[in-house]
Formats: sequence, structure tokens, C-alpha cells
Amino acid sequence: MRIRGYFRLTCVISLILSLTLISASRRAETRPLEGEAWAIKGGTVVTVTGATIPNGTVVIRNGLIEAVGADIAIPGDARVIDAAGMTVYPGLIDSYTSYGIRPPEQPQRGSGAGGNPAQAFVATTSAAQPNAGLLPETTVADQLQVSAETFDQQRSAGITAALSGLRDGVFRGQTAFINLGDDSAEKLILKAPASLSIAFTGSRGGYPQSLMGVFSFLRQSLLDAQHYRDEWARYNKSQRGMTRPAVNKSLASLQPVINGELPVILNAGSAREMKRAVGLAEEFNLKYMLAGATESYAIADWLKQKNATVLLSLSFPQKPQGLEDPESEPLRVLRERAEAPKSAAALHKAGVRFAFQSGSLARPQDFIANAARAIEAGLPKEEALKALTIYPAQIFGVSEQLGSIEKGKIANLIVTSGDLFARDMKVRHVFVDGKPYAVKAPETARPAGPGRGPRGGGGATPPAAVSAAGVWTLTVNSPQGQLPGTLTLHQEGETITGETTTPFGTVPISDGKINGSEITFSFKVNSQDHEMLVTATGRIEGNSITGTMNAMGQSFDFSGNRKPQ
Repeated sequence: MRIRGYFRLTCVISLILSLTLISASRRAETRPLEGEAWAIKGGTVVTVTGATIPNGTVVIRNGLIEAVGADIAIPGDARVIDAAGMTVYPGLIDSYTSYGIRPPEQPQRGSGAGGNPAQAFVATTSAAQPNAGLLPETTVADQLQVSAETFDQQRSAGITAALSGLRDGVFRGQTAFINLGDDSAEKLILKAPASLSIAFTGSRGGYPQSLMGVFSFLRQSLLDAQHYRDEWARYNKSQRGMTRPAVNKSLASLQPVINGELPVILNAGSAREMKRAVGLAEEFNLKYMLAGATESYAIADWLKQKNATVLLSLSFPQKPQGLEDPESEPLRVLRERAEAPKSAAALHKAGVRFAFQSGSLARPQDFIANAARAIEAGLPKEEALKALTIYPAQIFGVSEQLGSIEKGKIANLIVTSGDLFARDMKVRHVFVDGKPYAVKAPETARPAGPGRGPRGGGGATPPAAVSAAGVWTLTVNSPQGQLPGTLTLHQEGETITGETTTPFGTVPISDGKINGSEITFSFKVNSQDHEMLVTATGRIEGNSITGTMNAMGQSFDFSGNRKPQ
């Protein structure tokens, strides 16, 4: 009896243990299935940092890449994308742009200045912050404004992350590295600040306006920052009996820069500008990168000697549309247009570290197209892909999160109809932070032109430039109401000259440029002994022009039409 009872007890205990083990096993089986999951299967997976995987699978869960390989089990709860015949790439990175920056706030309208719209306009803009564009403490992260549609065009072109910074002023803000999703701005930021952006163009509506003035201002700012650092170091070492230094936000924000902890982006396009910018950086021992660098083909070996990092613009010079006499273009303009796409190959050959940025490209879809032109100009295809993915991630210190398809990285992925740089390539699927997004049609179709037929190396012909020449009647929507104006433009290649007539009088324009359909220029106006610099950016479509003017930190729209000749 005792033995039989013992046997029954043993059986019960064994049964309980078996049930416990089965329950635990089932919990273990279901644990990996927690959270949203996707599986992209059957496509060619280009990992960038590792081997390319034919007929591969990428599993996404909770915004991260959970697994990647040729023989990956697909979780039972995963939604599956059949990528057979397609190619899976890491999401592309734009290494310097202004995506997601909200426009400046407009002041309230008022009568002002006795009802005179011109004087009222001056009064309003004069009341703006006098040192707009001169403040290194400006934080781009605080100026991001994101909606569900903000990055539709970028995502649909395969761009899933970017370094975003301001485009105006001398100090262009402390940049932010962001994912191009539709969450709140705070959730999209991967790194902020990522750098401090500096340009060598004059400030709007005040000192400094000349190139010499800009360099003088920057040099003095950095000297003041060094003095501020030393002054506080002396005080902190022995505070008793010493007068406390005054706190200065601008100089405090420059401390990581002069200490080499925060890199600076130096916006420079020509070879001369780049050399002067590097000279300033070396004078203060700054950790720097060059942005734009369209003439880097001319000094690639020198850039290597300087161990420079380049954020290379893919906004190439373009031939104006409707040019009556092609032979009238200056030799310098022709050379720049021919050589600019060769810069990437020259940098690669010299061993210079670089990544691609969109520059002033008006259409995100031209980002890949112009990278393909760089391939046609001699850049190896695998290097072009790295300059769009892992290289910018490495440059900005986010390569543990982005830039390649590896387990544990953020699931920023694109699925294309074939090779990324093929002329007929289409983006089919986009993931940002593991979330799928619809691929939207581009805002404007890629125009036809010479060489639009099949080709071997990939790439695309950029949209032809339009003619800006003529007399334009304008309406400017100033903070104090609509102002009439006339714009008379002359065009030579990509250079625009002419004059503008406003309620302030007739003045010449300067710094006029046209790139495709995008036009930029500036002019100075005087009213009541007050001189003000106005910068304008616009788009020409046929005989219509629309755009934005900026003066002393204020932004306002304008539109107009070209008079019939």
C-alpha cells in the first residue's frame, strides 16, 4: 500500500511538472511574437556593410531589424511583403538639408508709419531681431514642425533620414539628425545637436554683409568664445575674491565647438571659398566638414591632405532652357557644368571621406538621379550607395543605428523595383522606424530630354533650366499688406542681373543665380536713411514666378507674371 501510494504521488508530481514545462514552453514560443512585425521576403537584400543576399528575408519588429538572412524563419504574426524580383536597401540619408524647418513667424499687420506701406514695412522689419542669423545658440531641434505629409515626397524618393539645418544667416543653427517619419519632432530626432552650421554669406539687413565682414565676425566670435572659456576657468578655479563673469548664451554655445567636441559645417562651394574656410577652421583647431563643395573636383588632393570631410551637393549646374545663342555662355560656366558631376569620383580617387547631400535640389526624386550621374562620371556604384547610406551615418555618429541592414539597427528600409540607380527604378515600399509608409507620386513628373533612353550605368538627366529674362510685374505680400513691384532680369548662363522697382525706388539686384527653375537674388533698399538687404528665392513656371523674400528675419511671399515682349 505504501509503495502504491508513493507511485501515485510520483505520477501526480510528474504530471504537474510536465504541464508546467509545456506552459513555459508555450510562453517562450509566444514571447518573440509580441509587438508589430513585418517580414520582407524573397528580394535581393543589399546590406551595404556585408554580403548581398539573393532571395533574402528581413524581419522587422518594434521598429528594429530583428533578423536578416537567406534562411530566416518568418514569425507567425508577421505581415509579409513578397519582394521577389525586387531589391531591399537601407533607407537613404540626405547628409545636409533643411527638411522640416518651420518658416519664420509673421508679425501682426498694422497701419503703422502713417499708412505708408513702404515705411510701415521698414518699421516692421526693423523691429525684428537685429542679429537674426548671427546666433550660434539657435537650435534646429526647436524649429522642427512635422505633420503626416511633411516628408511624403522625401520618403517616396527613398530618403528616410537627414541632417536638417537652417539655410539663411552666418550661424545656421545647431543641426539635428532626424528620421523622416510622421511622429512628433521630439520622437524623430536621433541626434541633436549634430553640428553647428556656418555660412560665409552676408546677414540679412545688417552687419556683416561683405565676405570680409563675415570672416571678421566669425573670427571675433571664436576669439570671444576662447576668452569666455578662459575667464570662466579662472573663476571656477578660485571663486573667492573674484568677480563672477557675465553669462553669455552665444559664447556658451560655442564652447563645444572651440573644444573640438561639436563639429562645424562650413558651407563653401568654390575652391577659393573652401580654402578660406579650412584656413579659418585650422586657425581655431575646429573639427569641421565642408558642405556644398561643388568645385571639389579641382582640389581633391588638397582636401585629402587636409583630412577634410565633404558633404557633397548633388545640385549640379544646369544648362538654361531656351538659350538663344549657346556659344554666348562663358567658358567658366561651361566648365563648371561639365566638371561638377565628376567631383564625387575625384574625391573617391583621392581618398576623401564624403557623403551626398541634396543641396538646392527642388525635387527629392533627383537625389538618386544625380547620384547616378556621379556614377556615370566615374564614381563606383558601390561607393555611390555608401555615400547615400553608411558614410553619412558614420560621419554623424549614428552608424550603430542606421546606414546598413543589420540585426538590431533601426528599420529604415526601402524596397525598389530593381537596381537603385537604374533609370526605370521605382520605390515600392518604404519603412521608417519600422513603420510602413505609402509611396506617393512625385509632385512633378521627371521631364524628358536628351539621353532619356536606356543606358548602362544608371542616372538621369536633370530638368532643363528655364529662362528668367524679361520684365516681371510683382505683388509682394508684405507684413503690412500688398506692395507692387517690377523686376527686370537679364540672363547669362546661370547668372542673373537686372534691377527691381519697389515703393522704395529702383535698385540693382545682386547675387542673381538660376538653377533649373529655381532663382535666387538679393537687393538693398533705403527708406528714411535705413538700409535693408532683401534676399529672394523663387520658382519660374512658364511666364509665372512665385517665391519668398526675406528681410531682417521676416519672410513674406511674392508672385508675378512676365510681360509679353
